[in-house]
Amino acid sequence: MDRDGKIIIAAAALRTLDYGFISVFLGVYLTLLDFSVVQAGMVFSSIMAGSALSNTLASWKGDTIGRKRMFVAMSVLMTTGGVAFSISSDFIVLMLIGVFAVTTSGGGDRTAFISLDTAVLAQTTFPSQRTLAFSWYNLATIFTRSLGALLIALPVLIQRWSELNELDSYKSMFAVYAVIAVGGILLYAKLSPRVEVTRASVSVTRRRTVSEERSSRSVIWKMTGLSSLDALGGGFAVRSFVSFWFVNRFGVDLFGISGIFFAAQLLNVLSVALAAPVAKRVGLVNTMAFTQVAANLMFIGLAFSGNVWVAIVFFLLHEVCNDMDVPARQSYTMAIVPSESRTAMASLNNLGRNVAQTVSPTLAGIIAQLAYLGAPFLVGAVTKLAYNALLLHMFRGIKPPEEI
Repeated sequence: MDRDGKIIIAAAALRTLDYGFISVFLGVYLTLLDFSVVQAGMVFSSIMAGSALSNTLASWKGDTIGRKRMFVAMSVLMTTGGVAFSISSDFIVLMLIGVFAVTTSGGGDRTAFISLDTAVLAQTTFPSQRTLAFSWYNLATIFTRSLGALLIALPVLIQRWSELNELDSYKSMFAVYAVIAVGGILLYAKLSPRVEVTRASVSVTRRRTVSEERSSRSVIWKMTGLSSLDALGGGFAVRSFVSFWFVNRFGVDLFGISGIFFAAQLLNVLSVALAAPVAKRVGLVNTMAFTQVAANLMFIGLAFSGNVWVAIVFFLLHEVCNDMDVPARQSYTMAIVPSESRTAMASLNNLGRNVAQTVSPTLAGIIAQLAYLGAPFLVGAVTKLAYNALLLHMFRGIKPPEEI
């Protein structure tokens, strides 16, 4: 990995520190402002719309604007959003800020940041090391996202150490958020011209035949469709619903829930760390498909669990397998398209996932009410198993360079 790749990982880790904080903090802050559930949901939706907007821009004009300029501009918007959140308490204004603040309400990064990160990181590493680079990228962001969630305790300490009231102490945390975002501006400003699509790549693009252009577009749209199906299935079992299920199905208390999800977080780290060695042995597509088959079979077992300890075992076994496909998918999608198509591939994939995951949590609630509480796990697992089968059918014959 060259210097640019290291900057990308460092900047992503710093950004995810902010995202890990804001995803937990914002809900508490809006409650303090006496926002209704509907108003809070609309603010969260505006943030998701902003993620979709940033990915649309990146896929359409990202390489034309320039990747470095996009990174710096989005970091500036992120910093400005942090300041603006602390100034206004008006519902409509906060919704507008959410659209343009390039932030998250769910902890995970679905903005154009991760799309551009994916394209650049693939360009800064050797093909044989690409999956390992994405594993390190994901490990760094998992760690800082967890660390960011701990920052929510700071307002209590600020109130003890200063004369600020509760609301002002919460508003001051947006200044911390903005300062961390400024670090992203400084890091991205150090990127070299090598992160851009080179002139050589552009001239090669112009000489490519019509059939090659169509083939590249076809691969991007097929993978985007499959990623959307994968995200749709995953949205039936988001973590908030899993915790809701444990509480209502078995009466697990808050202490028990925190222990279960802490163990799950540790197993997510193990899952990501195993991605590169497993992919080296069985191939990227097989890693993406078969680890998810195992994870989804665990969720089917979870759906039918009648004992809390059996349910916990099924859930934790799911977490061992579940994140192994993330570095593999990022590596594979960047390997099977030309370098000048990587931004479009990453952005459209994330955009498809954004759209799909806005639908399935609502459907999960409806299905749980009409059938039984564990039914969304079953529906989500079956949907993702269909994705696994289609992935193997459509892409098993398309090898990345290092596997040919």
